[in-house]
Amino acid sequence: MKLFLFFLWAVLFHLPLSQAQEINWENTFSDTFPSLGLVDFDNEDNLFFSDQKGNVTVRYNLTADSSNNYSPAYQGSLQQLEAAKTVNIFTFSRDLQRIELLDRFLNPLYSSRLNAPEFGNIRAASLGNNLKIWLFDETNYHLIQWDYQRSTVLQDQPLNLLIADGEWTVEEIVEYKNTVFINVQNKGIYLLDNQSNFIGFLPIITHQKLAFHSNFLLHMDEEILVITDYLSGKSKKVKAPVKAPAVAIGKSVMSFYSKGRLDTYTIPDNLFEWTK
Repeated sequence: MKLFLFFLWAVLFHLPLSQAQEINWENTFSDTFPSLGLVDFDNEDNLFFSDQKGNVTVRYNLTADSSNNYSPAYQGSLQQLEAAKTVNIFTFSRDLQRIELLDRFLNPLYSSRLNAPEFGNIRAASLGNNLKIWLFDETNYHLIQWDYQRSTVLQDQPLNLLIADGEWTVEEIVEYKNTVFINVQNKGIYLLDNQSNFIGFLPIITHQKLAFHSNFLLHMDEEILVITDYLSGKSKKVKAPVKAPAVAIGKSVMSFYSKGRLDTYTIPDNLFEWTK
């Protein structure tokens, strides 16, 4: 097991870059917004997005005339919006220190301020498997797995034992396919299993919300879409069809977005192929 983890770390650390093939983009939907925040898709390619006040909107089948809205009782910008993993929609506001769970029709299921005695200031949060929640406490640099249904801490892992280089902070936590991705500001992305054991590192610097599709991680680098197979370590760069700082992806569609605009395309057939 240790040999496998060392091999995975070595492969991911070197992250070879492949040349991109020609990509044909087919636009399916575009719109402008006064204050777009975060964007995500559920597993049926319904589009979820927030504004700068934390209001959440879903457009079913990407159509404006088939939509729903949720306005939280406590308003604040969101640092996390997750729709892809389960039938539950998860949000986290750092300013409010509040998490919420909604159903796919944006009916509220659970809302709570993160003010348990064992918590300091929570900087990042993500919904994990079996409705367990990952939290990064920037007060003591601990990664916490929390069972909100029982108000119980299941794991408490000091990340400063893993990331020991001076001062640092976390941009985002995401659990995806039993792997916890921790995006550390200006350092890269650390990979842990869901028992908080270190399994790899990706030297990817991004300040935007991470996007996942199959075993691929996507992020924007100026006008370039960077696609990384986080299992093999292969990576390639593709010129995006529009200029946008962030990307979100579903099963068959993907969106490039900024604070004022969102453009959605069908996923090109060869987007995740590499030239030999």
